[in-house]
Amino acid sequence: MKQTHRFLTLLSKTYKGVCCGIMLLAATGSSGQGFHLGLTLSPNVGFGVPRGFSHEALRSSAHFGYGFIFDAKFTDTYAIGTGVNVFHTGGVISYFEATETGQIPAIQRVELAQRLQYVEVPLTFKMRTKEIGYTTYWGQFGLGLGLNVRAEGKASRTTVALQDSLQNWVPVLTASELPGLPLDVDLTNQTRLFRPALIVGLGLERRFTGTTALALGIRYNVGIRNQYEDFEVIQGTVADGVLYHVDEGATQTRHQGVNMSGKSGQLELMVGLMF
Repeated sequence: MKQTHRFLTLLSKTYKGVCCGIMLLAATGSSGQGFHLGLTLSPNVGFGVPRGFSHEALRSSAHFGYGFIFDAKFTDTYAIGTGVNVFHTGGVISYFEATETGQIPAIQRVELAQRLQYVEVPLTFKMRTKEIGYTTYWGQFGLGLGLNVRAEGKASRTTVALQDSLQNWVPVLTASELPGLPLDVDLTNQTRLFRPALIVGLGLERRFTGTTALALGIRYNVGIRNQYEDFEVIQGTVADGVLYHVDEGATQTRHQGVNMSGKSGQLELMVGLMF
């Protein structure tokens, strides 16, 4: 709790400092300076990005988000883009874990559909064209400072190997390799609180009247650090559908436990109204 409080305090101070800098730029800029505000809806396709062969990304999944845009323009064509984004993300991944089946050591393959929710403050540089027939085109590049507020998933498990009396791993018969029913799991303790991310986007604004415009864009948002902690899985060599690890000179195989390493990302469609 103390670490979380310190982090929130630091994030608050950082954001206040950035906002002060933005207002200073807007106040001292040339013609075209000012604020540009908007509201957005952002459906996205989320996916996992494995690292260190600790797991595998199986498929993406659809999610939803929304946000508030705050652009501080310091010229006609350049602005600092920030605001608040609230979004769900997470893809479907698979990994192996050690467990017990009837007090017998076992290896299970887990298929996990992640459901992660973040509140993010983007800090980006936004490049804009001058208006071309009521339309302005823009590109965006920068960082996102995200805070995890929800981490859960749905997991289905399949036993793929059992350990015999000689401590050798014996693959389970194919007929028995039936996945269990998906169960809801809490991933709060396995998901890091802070998620820094890379943000790259392209889009356009179609002006209706005054400063009111319809905004359309595509944005790529991916974490830049490992999102997992204290999430032990099995890593090794694939054989008979099971991950094994063989020590040099050893006469039998064994599994190797490692901490899962990977990130989450999404490709989102942004639809909004600017004022």
